[in-house]
Amino acid sequence: MRSSSPIRVPRSGRAPAGPIPSATSTRHRILFETSNLIAERGYHGTSTREIARAVGIRQPSLFHHFPSKDAIVQDLLSFDLDEAVPFAEAMAASPGEPSVRLYRYLRRDLLHLIGSPYNLSGLYTEEIMAQPAFAPWARKRDRLHRAIERIVRQGVERGEFVDMPPRLVREAITGILIRTLTLFSGRRVEAEAGVPDQIASFVLRAILADPSELQRVRERAGSVADLAGARP
Repeated sequence: MRSSSPIRVPRSGRAPAGPIPSATSTRHRILFETSNLIAERGYHGTSTREIARAVGIRQPSLFHHFPSKDAIVQDLLSFDLDEAVPFAEAMAASPGEPSVRLYRYLRRDLLHLIGSPYNLSGLYTEEIMAQPAFAPWARKRDRLHRAIERIVRQGVERGEFVDMPPRLVREAITGILIRTLTLFSGRRVEAEAGVPDQIASFVLRAILADPSELQRVRERAGSVADLAGARP
């Protein structure tokens, strides 16, 4: 969630992170087509006229749902980071084994990215993230990074993780998450059901001081069904 660059909020304040619009709604189709166009052509190469054409509506109708292209991108960023940040921070602040908490965070975020109906692969670029209109999201993404690093630091201090700089581990995790959203978000490629656990296991195996603990960590983290129903 989320390379190292700047992040959203409409100029009037913070956009709501409500439920995903119905797949048949105009709002959903605007978000869907915008995410695909930006992934293909970039932010500056995508106009509201082209978005309206892709959705099959007139440009004035587009502005009925979103006041600007920035507002559409802000909603897409909200869909992603408003899910990831609160849960990561909750895991960082929770008691218990850091290894279990990191596994839970990773698996939940991976499930979110793989299940995203929107193509998030074009969002986390300097073309978007360096703009003042999205600067608030830079701070939100920094919060995500700090939460991950905090869990890793706790694991190192408790001897659960190998002694590595937390930032280095977090950068590696960020790279894996970016690759996951590049491959799977927008459901352009279908992922097998076990992929989130496989990737989370890969990360934990690499940093556990005792890799033989992985199976116990997975069991302590709970089932995918339990995780899907969890709330920070």
